Amino acid sequence: MEIIVRFKSFFSVSNLIVFAMMIVSYMAMIYLSAAFFMVGNIAILWLGNGIAIALFLVCSPKRWIPLALGIVAAYFIGVYTHFGSFEFSQIGFLLANVLSVMLAVIVFTYLCKEPITFIDLRQNILFLTVLCMLSALFNVIIGAGALWFIAGIRPELSNSLIWFVGNTVSIFASTLTAFHIFRSIKDKTLSLRIDKQQLFELAVMCASTLLILVGVFGREHYNKFTVSLIFLLFPVAMWVALRFNHYITSTWITIVFLTCGFYSTVKLGPFIFMFNDLSYAIFYMQIYIFAACSTALLIGTINTEKETKTQMIAQLNKQLDDLTKIDPLTNIANRRKYDESIKIALAAANSEGTPLTLIAIDIDYFKLFNDEYGHLAGDDCLISVANVISQNLLRANDIVARMGGEEFFCILPDTDSKAAIKVMQKIQASITALNIPHKVSPIAPCLTVSMGACTGALSDNIDAMRLYKMADIALYSAKEQGRNTFSTVKYSEALV
Repeated sequence: MEIIVRFKSFFSVSNLIVFAMMIVSYMAMIYLSAAFFMVGNIAILWLGNGIAIALFLVCSPKRWIPLALGIVAAYFIGVYTHFGSFEFSQIGFLLANVLSVMLAVIVFTYLCKEPITFIDLRQNILFLTVLCMLSALFNVIIGAGALWFIAGIRPELSNSLIWFVGNTVSIFASTLTAFHIFRSIKDKTLSLRIDKQQLFELAVMCASTLLILVGVFGREHYNKFTVSLIFLLFPVAMWVALRFNHYITSTWITIVFLTCGFYSTVKLGPFIFMFNDLSYAIFYMQIYIFAACSTALLIGTINTEKETKTQMIAQLNKQLDDLTKIDPLTNIANRRKYDESIKIALAAANSEGTPLTLIAIDIDYFKLFNDEYGHLAGDDCLISVANVISQNLLRANDIVARMGGEEFFCILPDTDSKAAIKVMQKIQASITALNIPHKVSPIAPCLTVSMGACTGALSDNIDAMRLYKMADIALYSAKEQGRNTFSTVKYSEALV
């Protein structure tokens, strides 16, 4: 029964989808390599393994067997349809491709415990050493061993070195771009946000890259001076790495490799001028491009990590600054936040000509409450009152701050005296609805508050300190009236 269940799960829809994706992607890379990068019977860029590695990294390990079978099927179909036959010796190359990809991915995922994103330095170093170089080494060892065992062919050391470098650069050229594309499709986040300034810079960078690739690598060279122009690729590579994200950098690397590989295939470029032997010209071209692009990749990653840490520090500093403006007990604004907010509200009121109201709120006989019920109950009371006041301030720019002890202040921009009265009535009703016992209060069996409001208008040329004092006077007036009530004063009235 268990065997039947496993058999059915193996042929699940998701497994069939990843199997089909591997076949289509791998075959597409076989045809691409065969069409544009063939020198005799050798492909100088074998892009299939890079695509395969990207799919292995995006998919979970339980999908790896269907992916491996997809490589086998795609390799057999691709080679047979392109070359018209599948020779027995091709099994050596097939084994080399499948096993080198799987072994490298297993080693990489074992060493890389965190989620794979390729945006930190450690993952990119592992990418270069394990997925590119170690995978290429596995490919050479397994492929050479299989050819020797199956067909009795023993590759020379120089050919094995060319084989190793070719596989390394092929994986490097295609894996990162494919990984970002496959992961975006899987996560449904296939979008690229670039502002206008960066879009212009990207266009200039693309034009510069095109000029270098066509002008230096895409033509015949007849003297050593024009050959030296290959070093123009380095500053552009640094530019891409330092100014653009990892997705654009990896795409740029892929384009550079594909372009230079194609030009070398048709015997163009500076390396063809330097070396009479085409295989050595391609070999050194690959090493040069790999050195330039891998250096750019690592420098770009270091720069990205630095920027990320800087942004993280800035965010932490902002969070710390925000914490210093929050009352730790009630989680509303404190005196420091009040001072900052009243300046902003005053500036807006004076510039826009809108009224500004300040409400002072004080819990009636709170010292008696603390003495009777204890400080823990007093803290709970303060929290409840703060929550009630906050719930009655519905606009985003309304602020309630605890000024110390049992006293609260509300900043209400664009609020006249009539609207302020309605707010105080709602707060008073909500405090009453809390029904917090206060048996030692001389005025009511439950907790109450007194409130005072002052509203300033444009003609008053509102001042923060005067507004504060006038609101406090209104609060004192409410207390003089017997508490559990509210009072309002005009900003223009004389201070007493």
